[in-house]
Amino acid sequence: MNVRNAVRDGASAPFFDAARREELHIQRCDECGHVFSLDARACSECGGVALHWIRASGRGSVVTWTVVHRPPHPSFADLVPYTVGIVELAEGPWMYARLLTAPESLSPGAAVHVQFLHDEGDESIPAFRPIDRTTPTRSGL
Repeated sequence: MNVRNAVRDGASAPFFDAARREELHIQRCDECGHVFSLDARACSECGGVALHWIRASGRGSVVTWTVVHRPPHPSFADLVPYTVGIVELAEGPWMYARLLTAPESLSPGAAVHVQFLHDEGDESIPAFRPIDRTTPTRSGL
């Protein structure tokens, strides 16, 4: 199964390389410090083009979500229904990702942490799971 929702290219390679190591990376503008979740080519705040990748905490909160009942591509057919949403990362940017929980357990502002999904190839992508306050996560987040 192909779990990717973003495509590796020269600009996104650092994101995917970090995901393979189970690290969530985002971009920061060298000129003003503004942060982006993925695929920025220039800063939306100052127009700067000097961006670099930084490690994010992997924590965030749910902004909104929906349940996908019709696969957008045949490779997703075995996943439906599945939940996707927008997560506001602790660092500020929003990220679109799968949410690894039943939709009825979600609420706006629910705390989540990153968990990586791996495909049969060599790629990994971030997804998010609600934080269970009783069990520490593998990466200590």
